Amino acid sequence: MREATAEQIINSKLLILQSKRLLLTSAERRLGDTDVRSIRARVDQLRTETATAQHGYPSSVLRLGSPRQHDYWPIAYSRLIEMGNALTTKLRRSAPGLPADERYELTADMEMLEGIVEGWTESKRRSMTVAPV
Repeated sequence: MREATAEQIINSKLLILQSKRLLLTSAERRLGDTDVRSIRARVDQLRTETATAQHGYPSSVLRLGSPRQHDYWPIAYSRLIEMGNALTTKLRRSAPGLPADERYELTADMEMLEGIVEGWTESKRRSMTVAPV
């Protein structure tokens, strides 16, 4: 029962995301035709709602989903890649303020992390090409 409920929640999050994207596209098209303040405000609101839905869907897949679901692994790898890239950026920003020996160690750690992220990226590609069972 829990798995069916989880799948329903995930599917509803996906439907919300798709609906928000459609509404946003429509509103952006109308804004392009006429630059009316109310439409511009609606577009801004829909952008925020779409971003929230875009974040909520993968989170619900990872929290409630099963590795057997077809979109679980691409989402899991995407999250790992995002986190790895964010960490690499933080490390790169902190490097200039470090002494030379620590900077050398940090550079080695960054290279290792970048290699891991590349592996995750390749695993994501493979998981996206595997047909669902």
